[in-house]
Amino acid sequence: MRTTTRPYEVRVWNEVADLLGLWEIRRTGKDRYVVTYDHREETRFDDRDDALSFARFGAEALVETSRRDCLCEGDPDCGFWEPHGISVQEVKPELSLITPPLLCL
Repeated sequence: MRTTTRPYEVRVWNEVADLLGLWEIRRTGKDRYVVTYDHREETRFDDRDDALSFARFGAEALVETSRRDCLCEGDPDCGFWEPHGISVQEVKPELSLITPPLLCL
């Protein structure tokens, strides 16, 4: 019986639990990794750290863009936990989180 391993994930959320972006990092072979963005775009790497850096950089870029484009018009109270309510979450393969870590009230 063959088992599949869940990918390492980098997620971008807003405070109402909308998933804004998802990067999945999967090992495809010895020293071979693929990063999939929102189940559409794939980028291949020969190094795990490069794959993780690529996913983290993409997530941070989305966070910055989302915060910059927020419709709050500079309201200092926009966002309860994070600026403009946008945050990054990393999920390791052995965990199965479904919601953002700070969503539980």
